[in-house]
Amino acid sequence: MSSPPLPLSQLRFPVQYIEVTEALVKARHGRVAAVRTACGLPPAGAPEQPAWIDGNQLMRSVDLAVEHCLPDAPPSLQILRHFPLTAHGTLGVFAITSHTVGEALDAALRYHALVMPLFDFRRQPDTAEGARVRVVPTVDVGAHQDLMVELVIGVLRNVAPYTTVQAPVLHAEFAHTSAWPAQAYEDFFGIAPRFGAPWHGFSVSRALLDAPLITGNRATRAHLEAMMLRDAPAGAQARPLTQRVRQLLLAGLRKGVLPDSEALSHELAMSARTLSRRLQDEGQSLTRLVEQVRIERAEQLLREGHLSVQDIAQQAGFADASSFTRAFKRATGHTPADQRERLRAAGFDQR
Repeated sequence: MSSPPLPLSQLRFPVQYIEVTEALVKARHGRVAAVRTACGLPPAGAPEQPAWIDGNQLMRSVDLAVEHCLPDAPPSLQILRHFPLTAHGTLGVFAITSHTVGEALDAALRYHALVMPLFDFRRQPDTAEGARVRVVPTVDVGAHQDLMVELVIGVLRNVAPYTTVQAPVLHAEFAHTSAWPAQAYEDFFGIAPRFGAPWHGFSVSRALLDAPLITGNRATRAHLEAMMLRDAPAGAQARPLTQRVRQLLLAGLRKGVLPDSEALSHELAMSARTLSRRLQDEGQSLTRLVEQVRIERAEQLLREGHLSVQDIAQQAGFADASSFTRAFKRATGHTPADQRERLRAAGFDQR
């Protein structure tokens, strides 16, 4: 369960995303100046420049980028080669001032909605192997939906120049299929992504999470975080508290004790009333978040092993198998048994 999505016209994205399209158009010897005109923006040299574009302007720039892609490679990979992390504006620079890749990932997950509200990033409980993140579309952008999820996940691979790891790998999974050769994706991600997965997502190995970034700096990071929060879009688009509460709920659920509003408020150093109000400001509620993380925990257990439905219901915080089955079908459209069969058919059991 989630709150209704905002329309594209009300969503805000860094104007730097326009520069990604301009870089691609320039590489194809196109008319760079026409990009901003087509997106309803002033020329690059104009004294008054907006800091943000809306969702319609973003999608127009994506249209132009795709029009300038060559026919011999996936459009997403062509765009990603012109998409540095710094194109995310202050968040991109903030992320690479982290001391490790894991810290940068935490920053991206907490603040991603400030710059890319088309998707929710939902981190699952970490395992000994590393971190797994599910990427959930929140807005339907039509024909560009598959492209956008490949961009949103693929841009994380561009942290590579800032790490001390030789040839870091990003394990990507996409729910859609692809007609392009796997080798093209393998060359970019370091390993071929899995297409036709039950959902979109990615995982990062423990070794890579622990790898230091050569650009880490605590003082610069603190300054950038304050600047980012000061200048960020207000309202439901900005959801850092939602992400923090999600992580606390998932961590507690994995330990077998789902924190209530009082425990969460204590952990977050605010009153229960303030917690409820601030979640409401982000277009969310604690009740919805609790059901959401329970379903996600159940999906993870279905994917990872062979527990019975009763055992999964218990570990996911449901009273019994019947209430779990009803809630799961309401949220996903499938019963737990159906979902397990879908996972097995796709080769996702025991991963």
